[in-house]
Amino acid sequence: MTVSYNKLWQIMKDNRMKKSELAVAASISQYSMTKLNQNKPVSMEVMLRLCKVFHCDIGDLMEVIEND
Repeated sequence: MTVSYNKLWQIMKDNRMKKSELAVAASISQYSMTKLNQNKPVSMEVMLRLCKVFHCDIGDLMEVIEND
């Protein structure tokens, strides 16, 4: 299985938010931002912080893709 954060990037684009602004707003580290950029899993705490910024659910920010 892989993780895709394309939904997160689209929400950011819709809100005209830069990745650096998101890191500050959600109080997440550069390490976590790097993991997000590489479509690698991040902690539930990071996901909850992102949800708080955008007032949404986790499924609105990411999706899990099953590999064959």
